[in-house]
Amino acid sequence: MKAIDIIKLAARYIGQKDLLATTTLGGETAPTIQQTETIETLTECVCDVVETLAVMHFPLKYKEEISIDDGVLNFSDLEKSVCEVIKLEDEFGMNVEFEAFPQSIHAPKGNYTITYNFIPERIDGLNSTLEVNMEKVTPRLLTLGVVSRYYLFCGMYSDAEAWQKTFLSLVLSQQRSKRNQVIKKRRWI
Repeated sequence: MKAIDIIKLAARYIGQKDLLATTTLGGETAPTIQQTETIETLTECVCDVVETLAVMHFPLKYKEEISIDDGVLNFSDLEKSVCEVIKLEDEFGMNVEFEAFPQSIHAPKGNYTITYNFIPERIDGLNSTLEVNMEKVTPRLLTLGVVSRYYLFCGMYSDAEAWQKTFLSLVLSQQRSKRNQVIKKRRWI
């Protein structure tokens, strides 16, 4: 899923189909200053919603091989931005106890595999691929969040609230496990 695809969908949802004709979004006309600002705002909204989904609703997990020499592993030494450390395993797959701090973990000296939830990188262009949980996050879900943020940014609070309700109800439906949904037996007359 690319940022440009979400922005194109959002342009339709907010009633600005003229954005689709701009060269920025693959059209043939040069964007006006206002159109450029709208596209930049939508891009920021995409970044915000992707981060919110990854941190609060659908975590992104990452495994990495690490080495701890002095008993401290700084999160800045890892490949991705850490949101939460899930587990630390030794070379035999056994869980190792660690103490978590805001910027590091403390654990015994050794080589480990660390599993953690991470915060996705901010996109650097419209053709950037978005880091989202592809099993749960659909383009429609992401677009609903973007439109809600866009209206909030523009000061259209009642519209933002309406879109936010739709977005959150879809998020909640995606969070519920399918196997836990049970339909009660009914007797038909």
